[in-house]
This record gives sequence, C-alpha cells and structure tokens, in this order.
Amino acid sequence: MAFASKFRAMLFFASCVALGAAACSGGCIATSTIEFDPAENFPPSVVSDPSADFPLNRIGQINLDDLVETPEMPLQVIIRDPNIDQTLDYRMFLDSPPAPEVPFNSGEVLPSGFVERPTVFFVPHDLLGAGRCHRIELVVVGEFDSFVEPRRPAEEGDFDDATWWVEVIDEGNPVIVEQCQ
Repeated sequence: MAFASKFRAMLFFASCVALGAAACSGGCIATSTIEFDPAENFPPSVVSDPSADFPLNRIGQINLDDLVETPEMPLQVIIRDPNIDQTLDYRMFLDSPPAPEVPFNSGEVLPSGFVERPTVFFVPHDLLGAGRCHRIELVVVGEFDSFVEPRRPAEEGDFDDATWWVEVIDEGNPVIVEQCQ
C-alpha cells in the first residue's frame, strides 16, 4: 500500500510538471510557411503648406529685378502618405505639355515617420523667362515606371500631382504677354 500511494503521488507530480511545462511554452511547431498579406500601398497626396509663399490656389507673381537673397521660387507643400516608411519619388516639369516631357528636377522624399512630410522644392529664377506665365508641375509617386513616360507610376494610381502658375516680369518685360490659362 505504501508503494501505491507514493506511485500515485509521483504520477500526480509528473502530470503537474508536464502540464505546467506545456502551459508555459505555449508554442507549437509550424511545418508550413505562414503568408501575410502585404501592407496596402496608399497613394501620396500633395497640399499647400498653410504658410506657403506661393500657394496652389493663387497665381504667383515674380519680378526678376527684385533683389532677393536666393533667386529661387520656394514651393512649400505637405506630402501626405499613410505609408510612413516609404520613400517617395518626385519629378518637376516646367511649361509642359506641349513642351518636351523632360523634368527639370527630380529626386526622393525620404520617410519622416509621420503621415505628413513638410517639404520645400525650389525653382531657380533663371529657368523662368520674363513676360509670360509659367506652369510648374510636381508629380509625387511611390516609384516611377520609367523615363519613357515620365509621369507614369510603377503601380497604377500610386501618385498625386500639383500645379503652380506664376507670372514672371522684369524691366525689359513689364507686361505678361502669355497669360495663365
């Protein structure tokens, strides 16, 4: 009888240890790969910075004869993208179409860790001829497809663009001959 009671106690103790070990480990061995859905890629959006010198909703005006510290037109925007870790690409076009589809500026907008990425782009005054209205277009994408079609994103719908209009004059061209359209 003494052996039988000790055997039951040892069996009970071993069962408790095994149950405790199973509860603590709480894991299982997976024999197949687990596939997760890729994170959704949301398109970026471009809006004017509230303090912008040249907001998107007004025709800007520049006199090339004005003395300025840096002869550049600052384009202050906020690029919004829920994919906060994604590097974005941009290209800037001047007076196109119908001019050739070659960007005068391009590069990357690095992730900031936030949905909103305040960014400033600059247009050198020497690109802007006086006496006319210029159209400046900014295209922001997750990634461009190629240079063959310079505005096409690699992923359909993954883009936004913004357009500025600016009237440029100087002493020799005090009147805008080509109006903004």
